[in-house]
Order: sequence, then structure tokens, then C-alpha cells
Amino acid sequence: MPFGFYEPENRPKERFPNPMNQFFSDWNLLLKPRVSSLVLATAVPGLYLGSQTSPPGMLLFATLFGTFLMSSASFIFNQVIEKDKDAKMKRTANRPIPAGRISSPKALAVGFILMILSFAILYYFANLLAALCAFSALVAYVFLYTILLKPRTHQNIVIGGVAGCVGPLIGYAAASNSLPLPSWILFLMIFLWTPAHFWALAIFLKEDYSDANFPMLPVVKGVKETGRSILFYTVLYVCSVLYFYWAEPSMGTLYLISAILLSAAILYLSFKLFLNPEPKFARGFFFFSILHLFLVNILILVDHAIA
Repeated sequence: MPFGFYEPENRPKERFPNPMNQFFSDWNLLLKPRVSSLVLATAVPGLYLGSQTSPPGMLLFATLFGTFLMSSASFIFNQVIEKDKDAKMKRTANRPIPAGRISSPKALAVGFILMILSFAILYYFANLLAALCAFSALVAYVFLYTILLKPRTHQNIVIGGVAGCVGPLIGYAAASNSLPLPSWILFLMIFLWTPAHFWALAIFLKEDYSDANFPMLPVVKGVKETGRSILFYTVLYVCSVLYFYWAEPSMGTLYLISAILLSAAILYLSFKLFLNPEPKFARGFFFFSILHLFLVNILILVDHAIA
């Protein structure tokens, strides 16, 4: 689920690391709970909108926990596959697998356990459709993005980004056992958000991606073209955010006004980055894009509750 949530993984090594601290640090790097939090944030609106009221507590917990486990499994598989390239990048060289602190077979075993457990939880406490949505995200991330597209094309995140868009589908499916139009608009919203968000990350990590021979857009086409593409996808993303007001009947004036203001802010930052495609502006856009998506999902929940 390739949200480009930036984590400074090249932390300074402790001279005499505490074994327990090292254990938790290593598994934190493998499971990436901070990245999964964004996936969970996009699943919650689907749960509430799909159920029309407040979903049962057990369904809410099971859906989010199952989604978290599937997301974590996909990150583990990704790091096993990319261990050699990770070893060439300053940001990822100290990850537990390329650094040799956790073996690939051990990581794979944990990944498969999490994947199976996730599917079982979602199937038992929600339904088969929710479990299949989560599993399809893992398949898309591991096979479509990591194996097929990422090493071969600078458009990898555009197509492979579908893996990070299934949060709303999982939420809707768990609550209603269906995937109505609003769930697909939320899916489209994240699909259009992902390239701009991730390419901003790729600008200020350009050298790392170049060292590992990943054909990311800034490496292949340069930062100027990347800035232009970020602006293009931001405009499309903003259109989807505003269109959701008409797609979901429970959205009211609060959502519409707030969405307009937030959209104006991210459009301004994307245009600023287009004019000056420098790492400092890319970093600012990157972090604001995370906040933007969080706030949009919170607005959906608040406006739905008011309605």
C-alpha cells in the first residue's frame, strides 16, 4: 500500500544498542505502523458511510485491525523483495533485512501469518468482500507495484498506487457488503492524490532512488517535469474532493466550504512547487498532502455525523 509516508530510517546507530529496543525498532521498520495509519484513516469514513449510522464497535475494531495486518504483511513482502536495492540507498540501508538483523525467511513467515490472519479476521467479523478487498491491495502492492512496475517504469506509482486506495472499499464492504458509487469516488480521490504525494517525496529523495536504479519520475524526467505532473494530479485530486459533495448525499455545507479552502491551499503549494521544484518545497508539499488527506477524511466523518 504505497503511501509515501516519509520515515527517517537512516537513524544513527547506537554504539551499544539495547536488545529489546533493537527488536521493537526492527519490527517497527518492517511493519510500518505510521504508514498503515493513513490507510486506516481512509477506511473509517467508508465504515460510517456504509453503515449509515455508527458501526458496531467489534466490526470497527476488527476491520481496522484486519486492514492493519494486511497492510503490514504487504510492507514485509515489499522489503524482502527489495532488500538488495534497499542496501544501496542511504535511507533504507539500515533496514533490518538488508542490514542482516532479520532474515528473509523469518520475515516471509511473519508476513504470511499476518496475511492469513488478516483475511480470517475480515472474513469472520465482516464479510468475504471486505477480506477480498484487503487481499487485492496486498496483491496489487506486491506484484503489480513492487515486482512489475517499480523497477521498470517511472509511471509505477500511477498504476501501482491502486494498492493504497482500497481503504474506503474495505470500510464500505465491511459495513454494507457492497461497493456503492461514493466508495469508488473515495477510491478515485486517493488514486489521484497518490502520484502527487509520492513524487514530492521522490524529489527530495532523488539521489537515493538514482543510487538504487529505481526509475522514479524525477530521476528519469527531471524535477521540472515532476513538478508539472504534481500540479496536474493535484488539480484532478481537488476535483474529486469537491465532487464527493455531490456524490454523497450526507455531505453538507461544512464539508463543501472546508473542502474548497483546503483545496485552495494544496493547489497553491503545488503551483509553488511547479514554479520552484526544489527539495525544500517538495518536502513542504509532501507533508501538507498527508495532512490534507487526513483532514478531508475527518471532515467527511464530522459532516456525516451532523447530517
